[in-house]
Amino acid sequence: MLDRVSFENVTVDFPIYDISSRSLKHKLVLQKVSNLVSRKQNVGGNVRQGQDGIVLVRALDDINFNLNDGDRVAILGHNGSGKTTLLRVAAGIYEPLQGDVTTKGRVMPLFNIMEGLTPDAKGSEMIRVRGALLGLSDNEIEEKTPEIVDFCELGEYMDMPVRTYSTGMLVRLMFAITTAITSEILIMDEFIGAGDAAFFERAQARLKNFVDQASVLLVATHSPSVAQQWCNKAILLDHGHIVESGTVDTVLKAYDRLAKEARA
Repeated sequence: MLDRVSFENVTVDFPIYDISSRSLKHKLVLQKVSNLVSRKQNVGGNVRQGQDGIVLVRALDDINFNLNDGDRVAILGHNGSGKTTLLRVAAGIYEPLQGDVTTKGRVMPLFNIMEGLTPDAKGSEMIRVRGALLGLSDNEIEEKTPEIVDFCELGEYMDMPVRTYSTGMLVRLMFAITTAITSEILIMDEFIGAGDAAFFERAQARLKNFVDQASVLLVATHSPSVAQQWCNKAILLDHGHIVESGTVDTVLKAYDRLAKEARA
């Protein structure tokens, strides 16, 4: 069976071009930063100096894992541990410095369901804008539109600019658009919110169906309840390294230990 997602020795560096090591002052700054990093730190990737003198932040360091159909994986870790970077590499947004990433099937990155929001656009127009951003063809958008309109229950507001919507109405619309689309590989940076209380029950059922249709789910989260409800595996990152992987319960225990050590 072919892997849906494969990371092999993936390393990602981010160069910091506004810090130069050419002057004594900058060398001292870099040394200070490096000394801090060599001690125990709670957030961020590892800072180092490249061969050309550019300061580099290593966001991911030699990451390896394989995901197959049915895998629902929570990516856990402190702020700056590399969660979002990992997701963006999986989505093809970032290219690794070293290593290989392969995906099989349609990839849908959902980092912000409000992406593409245009205040003066009508609700019906936002379906086309958001649908295009999610990679739908004109025919797919036309096919999905009646179902989206029916689900979000906004009635005449679909012909009004979205700047006239309440926050709850806007979430309804963007949630309905986003969850109308299916893909083999679903990537989320935090889980999709489901809107106001009156909408919650219907939204939860729709969200479950949306996730169930994906072959693989990758979701970065700080929430144990999200990991336990939606995932069957987990990966724990710490300063760009995988420090634990396996069942959700096993990784959550390691995450709790790591948090306690950071507070000590």
